[in-house]
Amino acid sequence: MDIRAIIVDDEEPAREEIKSLLLKFPEVKVLGEFEDALSAFNFVSENSIDVIFLDINLSGISGMKLANEIKEFKNFPLIVFVTAYSEYAVDAFDVGAVDYILKPIDEGRFFKTVLKIKNVLSSKERRKEDFVVCSLDEELTLVRLSEITYFFTENGKLYVKKGKEELPVKGLNLQGAEERFSPVGFFRINKEYLINISKISKIIPWFKGKYMIEMDNGDKLPLSPHRQKEFREIFKF
Repeated sequence: MDIRAIIVDDEEPAREEIKSLLLKFPEVKVLGEFEDALSAFNFVSENSIDVIFLDINLSGISGMKLANEIKEFKNFPLIVFVTAYSEYAVDAFDVGAVDYILKPIDEGRFFKTVLKIKNVLSSKERRKEDFVVCSLDEELTLVRLSEITYFFTENGKLYVKKGKEELPVKGLNLQGAEERFSPVGFFRINKEYLINISKISKIIPWFKGKYMIEMDNGDKLPLSPHRQKEFREIFKF
């Protein structure tokens, strides 16, 4: 996942230092650097940005004022304040800053901030995919991923099993579901089933070294021998 960043600081050496630190994270793309708040505001108004590294004491409009303006955007970026002044920390978190770094920048501290940014953005990305659209009584309904026990196919159609309830899925096949939801806790156990790992209640040894997986709704599903190695690695057995 690429992370689109800009740097706003009225001192060029400070911008260069942040840019140099970000070079160690190839997924972070610095799309622009600005020495004043107005130029940064105009850029963010017209471009999609994930994170701003923002100084507070800028000439003209302050970084805090800029953060307050940007917060009004529908999809406002994450804000990391990078400043020499500790007294604005409370105000910074009041405007929703994801972190507050003091100058001179400690490299280890900065790297922790980047990891934090990656985790926050990853979490936001997952929330976009928290639901599956299903048909129910001639209406469309949203089913939370956390409610789904497993996906399965029948006669070429994809369904979700939600407890004991079966619902046809709209606009998705099993391959697509696997690509979308494997990164968030689902596992393809054979050609027909994609299960929610958190809903597994038992792993039952079967004949000839095979396994049967019991879900928390009582359904027992066969684990393909071709998927055994990866499955066993997840649970370390």
